[in-house]
Amino acid sequence: MRNSRKLLHGVRVLLPAVFLIFALAFPAFAEEAAEAPGGQAESSEPAYPDASIIQSNGTEGWPKLYDMASDYFCVMDADTGVILAEKGMDTETPPASLTKILTTMLALENGDLDAEVTMTSTGVSYAVGGSSNLYTQVGEKFVLRDMLYGVMLKSANDMATQVGEFIGGGSLDRFLEMMNARAAELGCRHSYFANSCGMPNEAHHSSAHDLALISKEALKNPMFREIVHTKEYTIPATNMNEARIFQNHHKFLVTSEYAYDGIIGGKTGYTDLAGSCLATYVERDGRTVIVIALHCLGMDNCLLDTRELCDYGLEEFENVSVTSDDGSAPTGLITLPKGHSLTECTTEETKETLQDGSVKTTVSYSFGGRPVGTLTGVTAPPAETEAAAAEEEADAPEDAQAEADAANAAGNEEKRSSAEVTRASSGGLVKIFGILIAALLLLILILFVVNVRLQRKRKREAHLRQREQDRKGRRR
Repeated sequence: MRNSRKLLHGVRVLLPAVFLIFALAFPAFAEEAAEAPGGQAESSEPAYPDASIIQSNGTEGWPKLYDMASDYFCVMDADTGVILAEKGMDTETPPASLTKILTTMLALENGDLDAEVTMTSTGVSYAVGGSSNLYTQVGEKFVLRDMLYGVMLKSANDMATQVGEFIGGGSLDRFLEMMNARAAELGCRHSYFANSCGMPNEAHHSSAHDLALISKEALKNPMFREIVHTKEYTIPATNMNEARIFQNHHKFLVTSEYAYDGIIGGKTGYTDLAGSCLATYVERDGRTVIVIALHCLGMDNCLLDTRELCDYGLEEFENVSVTSDDGSAPTGLITLPKGHSLTECTTEETKETLQDGSVKTTVSYSFGGRPVGTLTGVTAPPAETEAAAAEEEADAPEDAQAEADAANAAGNEEKRSSAEVTRASSGGLVKIFGILIAALLLLILILFVVNVRLQRKRKREAHLRQREQDRKGRRR
């Protein structure tokens, strides 16, 4: 019994000490448990996919992105053409109605917006159920301007096809040749357009990169920007139908749920094979960004991807101005991640002599091995340079003579100034010398007067001493 009491007393004494030791040790255990092997703290955040999935994630110092629902995308700065992010951007895939971006751009470049267009069987053949269209009829007349709104906002396949035939001079095949030639001219390497509307066709394909290049060029046209930025449009009554009213399909522009600050517009697209596709153009703080998202499961997912990619393009990057003090290097803009500078870039310069003899200089900038801008400048041909040099040489004798005359005049002026200075100096010296002579004479005079007075004083003192001596002698 006595031993039990001792044991209980010992437990009571030791228990608080055990709790104190555990309390002190627990934070260390908790911290150790929260660390993964290698000392890295585990995170609930998913890891960024590597460059095999999102290629832009492979550049050191470049802003990273999580994976998207869209199988392919491209984010491009519209001012510099720099690719900000990409995922399979050169993969060939059906572009669906994003085809109509090129159709509209070519119509704006080659057509008269006020021209009258009459529907033919070529266009009306696409006015069928299951196809986005405006149910046009053969013989119905439209103004080209109105048709382009129908192409981009309503995504009308019948109108896109008819526009192609009209711009092709009555031949849709001719227009398709124009489409492919223009795409190649813009640097598209993964596109072939077999129709002008984007309806399914085994030969018809493009890529996110190519569609961004086409969009970049289209955005240079103010009318294109105006069309894609329009929320609702009315095509007036025609000779065969009443007025048609329709709304833009891009939800960033026309819905409060997906409204986006800085939206310019864009183009939607869908086919079973292409999936949901979306081209989007946004601008903010003087920068314009293009986002192309392709082959996504559902338009809502495509919109969410696009929102994140737009934020990424606008918020993570900035355009940097490249200048040249002496004009010897090309100038312009490049795009860099925020917080980085031009000094962190490497450059590669090439020169090409053009047919007229002028020299084209191209400077390519890269950041971490990733292209961030290419600037080009052209210098005058040698003939113009030689002519300028000859003109300068011809003017040289006259300039030399003028310089000599100016030098002589300056010399004469300097001599006159020197003579005047000399005369002024001489006059000053004479005055100073005169003052010194006068001062010397005055000093001599003072010394003479002082000497005379001293001599008189001595004679008087001697005379007084003599008189004193004589007086003393008489007293004796």
